[in-house]
Amino acid sequence: MGKDGRWGAIAVWVLVIASFLYTLPSLVGPEHLPAWYNGFFSKKLNYGLDLQGGLELRYTVDWKKAIENNGRRLGDSIRSRLVDEMAKRDNKSPADLSKEDLAAYKAKIGVEIPDYPSIRVKFESVEDAALLSEDSLERIDPRYSLVGVDDTTVDLVLRDEEIALIRNEAVKKTRQLISGRVEAFGLVDPDVRVAGDSDIVVQIPGVGKGQMEDVRRRIGQTAQLTFRMVDRLATFFADNASAVETYNSSSPERAEAVRLVPQSQTGPYVRAERKSDLVRFVRTITVPDDHVIGYELVELTENNIVTEKYWRTYYLHGKVELSGSNLARAQVLYDEKGLPYVSLDLDGEGATIFADLTAANVDEYMAIMLDDVVNSAPVINEKIPGGRVKITMGGNRSPQQVLAEARSLTTVLNQGAYQAPVYKVHDYEVGASLGHDSVAAGKASMAFGFLAVIIFMMLYYKVSGVFAVTALTINMLLILALLVSFNSALTLPGMAGIILTVGMAVDANIIIFERIREELRAGRPPRAAVESGYEKAWSTILDANVTTALAGVILLNYTSGPIRGFAVTLLMGIATSVFTAVYVSRRIFHWYLEARRPEVLSI
Repeated sequence: MGKDGRWGAIAVWVLVIASFLYTLPSLVGPEHLPAWYNGFFSKKLNYGLDLQGGLELRYTVDWKKAIENNGRRLGDSIRSRLVDEMAKRDNKSPADLSKEDLAAYKAKIGVEIPDYPSIRVKFESVEDAALLSEDSLERIDPRYSLVGVDDTTVDLVLRDEEIALIRNEAVKKTRQLISGRVEAFGLVDPDVRVAGDSDIVVQIPGVGKGQMEDVRRRIGQTAQLTFRMVDRLATFFADNASAVETYNSSSPERAEAVRLVPQSQTGPYVRAERKSDLVRFVRTITVPDDHVIGYELVELTENNIVTEKYWRTYYLHGKVELSGSNLARAQVLYDEKGLPYVSLDLDGEGATIFADLTAANVDEYMAIMLDDVVNSAPVINEKIPGGRVKITMGGNRSPQQVLAEARSLTTVLNQGAYQAPVYKVHDYEVGASLGHDSVAAGKASMAFGFLAVIIFMMLYYKVSGVFAVTALTINMLLILALLVSFNSALTLPGMAGIILTVGMAVDANIIIFERIREELRAGRPPRAAVESGYEKAWSTILDANVTTALAGVILLNYTSGPIRGFAVTLLMGIATSVFTAVYVSRRIFHWYLEARRPEVLSI
């Protein structure tokens, strides 16, 4: 054996020993090893859902809604800028406009969202439309291009490359948030990854039944924090009194389900015992694009006992005055009665916006919202500096339940809200007992399959079969080491992938051995026959494994759960089987030929 051969043999032995030490905790269990050993080799093989039991959830990110929401905010910004330009054209100072003049200018500009990447701006005159040009749009938001519809209508269209950037960022951010929420509540070994263009798969092996509901609730809690002004002077719900009657009479179950309250300090509203009734009712009426509907749970108490509880609506301006992006910190504090609440500290920009907002809207009502729920809608008595906001938890529940909800909310708020709506499309549970049975069946099938291969190779190829079995054992060890190293979960299809790669490794050895037999029949000496056999078999082995690897790559990118586990072990197994079948077994042959120098090769 030459110098290169000796170094190659040493490298193989080092790799085998390192893999064995690395996988030993997975093979015998860390509890059977000394503490110092577990300190060095702490990683252990993880089992997938089908082997360990657990929960798999799949969500889709509505990135189009994120673009649409961005378009609405941009539309408000464009309208404000155009109002300023109109005022300057009429020799008026934008800062000194009265409420009447401001309303008159805004009435000349209509903003619509015909489709998620588009913003349509309608003007009363051609002269007004001329104020919105390519140059002015470049200064406002260069991501959009200007497309004229007619003389008084202009469409702003988001460029294709910007759509892709927003989509990818929304999906990436959502994956990070979901991962943080799952990990923050002590749920071990979560696997959160992107599947396809906009789906996110969450796998949590070994999670208990009670924790499953906790996971669903935490991930489903969007907690988009927004501040909007109440349009208390509008008569929107009073104008839709007939719609209330129509809704109540649409079915016997809905009789008096929704009631109109024509007057209140925050304007007319409708109320119902269930929020779902209000949501269904609102879907039957047309809400203007520049307004949104908020829902509040009202609890009337007497001597700290809830005597009446109902949901009510708020008619709110659509513009988000302040959002969770301006939140510096959320924390749980206690009021004078010892009840927990969530205290919000705004960052420097948020505190300034909040102070200006409260100064400009004295005697108006401001809604503090989480998603579509109004947590509170206090009246602004004076300018509020400092940037601190209080969110009360409410509810006729125990202090422990209120505290748990407050802590959950602070976790979600501190990590941030989703940039786009997130919808669950798949929910899959696997019980622990099914997982245990699957583990037993999988281990048995692997053991029997491996044993059958060993017996066949040793009987049919004799000494050379022993070399193949040795390479095969090293192959299995390397696969396990890779699974542990990359923290990949072993699934039942993953076990099938290992068995398949064992078969492929044996197939490679058979191809090599048959080539060597052909060379021996042709009269070549053992060493020359071995070298020629390996060289001639290489192209066939490479072609077969590359073809299979391509299928594995496709499965890896377009599947999830157990099938993805199959793809992972298949690709790892292909890499290790080629290495062991072509390189390791060749080194074993070289050692044997150097040590024994046989005249006849046992094959």
